[in-house]
Amino acid sequence: MITIRRMYSRRIGLVVLTAALLAMFTLVPTMTAASGGWPHQHHPPELPGFPVQCELLAADVAGNLDIKSVTSQLIPASGSNKAYCQVNVLYGTSPEQNINIRVGLPLNLVDGGTGGVEGAWNGRTQGVGGGGCAGNLNVTGPVNAGYVGSGTDTGHAGGDCEPGVNLDGTYNLQFINDFIRNAIKQQVLFMKSIAKTYYGMRPAYNYWNGCSTGGRQGYLLAQELPGELDGILANAPAMFWTRFQTAQMWGQIVMKDLVGGPIAEAKLNQATASAIAACDGNDGVFDGVIDDPRTCTFSATANICGAPTAPATNCLTPAEAEAIDMIWDGPRNAKEQKIWFGLDRGTQLGGACIPALGICFSLNGTFPFPLGVTQFHWNEHDRTFDWTTVNLDGYPQIAQDGSRNIADVTDTFGNLDGFKRHGGKLLTFVGANDQLIMPRGVIHYYRQMAARYGKHGEPDFERLQDFYRLFRAPGVAHCAGGAGPQPQNLFDALVNWVENDEAPDIIQAQGGVGAPPTRTRPLCPYPQTAVYNGTGSTDDAANFHCGGNLEEPEVVCADVLTKYKHEVKGPLDFSGSGVNRGTCFGRARHHQWWLHHDWNHDD
Repeated sequence: MITIRRMYSRRIGLVVLTAALLAMFTLVPTMTAASGGWPHQHHPPELPGFPVQCELLAADVAGNLDIKSVTSQLIPASGSNKAYCQVNVLYGTSPEQNINIRVGLPLNLVDGGTGGVEGAWNGRTQGVGGGGCAGNLNVTGPVNAGYVGSGTDTGHAGGDCEPGVNLDGTYNLQFINDFIRNAIKQQVLFMKSIAKTYYGMRPAYNYWNGCSTGGRQGYLLAQELPGELDGILANAPAMFWTRFQTAQMWGQIVMKDLVGGPIAEAKLNQATASAIAACDGNDGVFDGVIDDPRTCTFSATANICGAPTAPATNCLTPAEAEAIDMIWDGPRNAKEQKIWFGLDRGTQLGGACIPALGICFSLNGTFPFPLGVTQFHWNEHDRTFDWTTVNLDGYPQIAQDGSRNIADVTDTFGNLDGFKRHGGKLLTFVGANDQLIMPRGVIHYYRQMAARYGKHGEPDFERLQDFYRLFRAPGVAHCAGGAGPQPQNLFDALVNWVENDEAPDIIQAQGGVGAPPTRTRPLCPYPQTAVYNGTGSTDDAANFHCGGNLEEPEVVCADVLTKYKHEVKGPLDFSGSGVNRGTCFGRARHHQWWLHHDWNHDD
């Protein structure tokens, strides 16, 4: 007899019941479901099938006309990895389309699996996402946890996105669409159908788990395949792909034009340290982390050599200080309208370079970040386009070219209407000091969705949190790392939300680079933040509560962008922001920061 753990919800229980009935059918083939009927299920009722041996599974899957080849084999246990059935599919609807998809399945009863609802399976699926321009075919993580796992190479090997532009200057839309959407959609659909065939029953719950590109993929699936997944964990999502990757080159252009080349890493690090020291205590807690960098107004001019506030070492020239302030601020057009967001104060600006390869895994290092260079090639549909020919005055045109030429295909900014109707749950964390994707872009989308699902077009975060929650992690870098406490057990929180309808009110975070490993802190649903209670250790999450409202008008007004596809001349686009021209320009009379910019000429 199969027992059901208390953590399992009613749908998992139904899968267990199906497995038990399946066993009865196996023993007594003449029995039918018609005699007793089936209880209510999430999916339409159907007769249970029979498990299939792994070695025979490929033949059952091969009936799909768009499958070019398929194999199935048992992968033996190795080290900490459990044995499983691996299915490899080569999918394509044309000679040019070749998408590799891998599905890993915990062993079913026929292949000797035990301990789950059917064999070693827990009744769930989990698709995993990629990173950068690369896919991900490693499915052992989900499989070891009892899930059917899946991955894809997104239609190409390695992490090179240059083939998105053909040598003749035309777009390779097959490559781009396979990378952006086609491959992951087929990954999810094959994962579910192969699971059903192998176990003789359909999954009770279907999940996605990804960060960076994998996070963007999660949003794409919620927007374009809304009825197939019950829960999506999409962390540090690389959404607004064209717009944010174009902005990855802003700092390189700023340093080239103002300084003549990259600023020394030691100077960049000192400027970051000085900003943290200046703004660390804004939240009442001195912990080496700026709680909300958007409220930090520290200027790198304080570090100019000879100034009373300059550091003893690694002080700046006036040009270097101006460049760093512009990197923090982000790209603007000639009218000083914001085109996209900058890297916030407290964020790593440079470093992480490999000189022998001529690349850096930071945006303002000795060499530009490779994906930013590729994005300029996409924007101009020219693989030979030289980014060093672009100056500060020319940047807005490059950004507008990208928006008009390719961003509609790449940028993953659609609505979540279908996913909401389906009853899906979307959970995201973003590090407030993400050094690669500009976290304000994620907050920008969240604000827009809060307005879409609010009343009268005004952001209503409480209503949005019924199915979509964003957790901002102060001091945390891209996907992980940084001085801030690191988010814990995010996927478990998603599963609990989906299956037990217990939405996460906090996410526990712990540790951080240079912090005591036992430091804990609650992460709060945006727009709340962790507020110190005033007593007790600041290294103990119990002494904090979620409160406040980070959506202050000053913060939101400062992040109003130029209208999409009008980056060169504007106007500013206030839609979905919760603020308007009167709100922001009225405040300009009282806030010197606003007076610095020419906001009134935006047509």
